[in-house]
Amino acid sequence: MTLTSLTLRSLGVAFNAFVSRELGADGMGLFTLIMSVYGLSVTVAASGVNLAATRMCAQALADEDASRLRGALKRCLTYAITCGIIACLLLFFGAELVASDWLGDGRCARSLRLLAVSLPFISASNVLHGYFTAVRKVSKSAATQIFEQVFKMIVTVAALLYIVPDGIEYSCMALVGGGALAEIMSFLMALILYLTDRRGRNSKNVDKATGRALTRELFGITVPVAVAAYVRSGLSTLEHMLIPRGLRKNPLTAKSALATYGVLCGMVMPIIMFPTALLYSFTGLLIPEFAEEGERKNGTRVCYMISRSLGLTIIFSIGCAALMIMFSNELGMLIYDSHDAGEFIRIMAPLIPLMYLDHAVDAILKGLGEQLYCMKVNIIDAAMCTLLVYLLCPRIGIYGYIVTIYIAESVNVALSFARLIKVSGFCIGVTERFLKPIICAVGSVAILRLFGLGELPCEWLSFIGASVLLTIVYILLLLGTGAVRRRDIRWILSVLRR
Repeated sequence: MTLTSLTLRSLGVAFNAFVSRELGADGMGLFTLIMSVYGLSVTVAASGVNLAATRMCAQALADEDASRLRGALKRCLTYAITCGIIACLLLFFGAELVASDWLGDGRCARSLRLLAVSLPFISASNVLHGYFTAVRKVSKSAATQIFEQVFKMIVTVAALLYIVPDGIEYSCMALVGGGALAEIMSFLMALILYLTDRRGRNSKNVDKATGRALTRELFGITVPVAVAAYVRSGLSTLEHMLIPRGLRKNPLTAKSALATYGVLCGMVMPIIMFPTALLYSFTGLLIPEFAEEGERKNGTRVCYMISRSLGLTIIFSIGCAALMIMFSNELGMLIYDSHDAGEFIRIMAPLIPLMYLDHAVDAILKGLGEQLYCMKVNIIDAAMCTLLVYLLCPRIGIYGYIVTIYIAESVNVALSFARLIKVSGFCIGVTERFLKPIICAVGSVAILRLFGLGELPCEWLSFIGASVLLTIVYILLLLGTGAVRRRDIRWILSVLRR
């Protein structure tokens, strides 16, 4: 999963760099607006079914009940396809209204209709990926994701270069059309892989009582998660619609509102989130692991896994923040040929530890059955962001949105951490887990700057070499301060050998 995720993110960043050059900052802003509505549509199509499929399949495996596994999948697929069709119809027939009244730009309508076609396939794919995660067949899920990304890139590049006419509207249509077609092909591939995997699992149909229990369990997970996700995603979409409108009200950003929004949200945030290619691969697997251990009431094992996963997340995220702060200008120029992108990367980089830690804690809480609490926190987060964007962007421009992200992430992590401590009894050492890695990160940056590596020529070879050197120094300082011990190294090596 790590190799797959890293490959996908690398392809995604390269593809994003190509797209940003083809569309320009204004085009990236318009495309990001379209995708904010698409995100809401995908939320309605999925309606919490991925989490339900993962948890229900993992629990059936823990009980070694093949019939229950089959029954859970059947109900999840029926639910997913129904929600996907409803979302498809709503977006397809409401595209004109959404484009003109919500986004304030009629050029978005055709792109939204193209995106609507893929929604039933996305919702069904969520079930299959949840199943692959639960049964530990992540290679099948990884194969479909790589296929989808490569297919999308080939189709989109061909459309942009050779098929669609010039213009931002047609370029956005090429992007979303390639993505929609890739989602459909990805579902078909996942379905074939599922059918081949199912052959080795002989099972009978569940009886009526078990079937009713599974249906209640499905709706018990999906309904609260879906309702909360609708609210959160709706608020998030509203937030992204308010950003360019707020920037237009600010005299300093009125003329470049869409471009500024495109640089930060469409260009910088993918770079900030790129290292999660290494993180999300294992946090995605935390849900079924914690679901199984929670089912067995194994509190000691749960606390051990929390300690390991959060410890790795903190060390990794602080190192990533140090690297991006030090080489922000180089990243902005190498990938996008943009000084503005480099400046925003440096501003957003200190937020990386909070963002990555929030994701890991959320995954653990969902595995422990706290998905409803996670959704409540996410709704508070989205509501806070919407309000702050409305108040701050017209007054201080794009920095109002940056302040909003910092405040919301801090509150989100604090609330999630407090809940994790309450439900698990886990205690984390602030000095050991946070202070030492921060000192090591600052020390590694200071050492490289001392040797004159603070400013690099804009060449990939120089950047990669300096990044590797920074990583080595950071690891050595972690070992020297005791933030990472020899037994931790032996544990990681033993995992890799297995």
